[in-house]
Amino acid sequence: MDFGFPEMKVSEEGDEVVVRVWISGVDEEDIELEVKEDSLRVEIEKDFSKSVKKKGYSAREWKSSSFSGIVSLPCKVVPMLVHHSYDGKVLDVRLKKSE
Repeated sequence: MDFGFPEMKVSEEGDEVVVRVWISGVDEEDIELEVKEDSLRVEIEKDFSKSVKKKGYSAREWKSSSFSGIVSLPCKVVPMLVHHSYDGKVLDVRLKKSE
């Protein structure tokens, strides 16, 4: 699996900045977020492995895929006030705007 460059959309909704990232095929624990007051870094790393054991031989296939992207935010946000959700297809990150 290759993530390529996932589609990302940044918008302002009331007192929040919302970042949506369209990704699939990963688990929520494969996603890491780093928030600064003017940017959001999204890092995804997925390891895939498959083992086959039969009489006389064994085989293991292993593959790793990753993506890391930084998006500039349209205004300053409070890094500690972050809420996110992931439904298996879209990562939704909500950041509280600074006063």
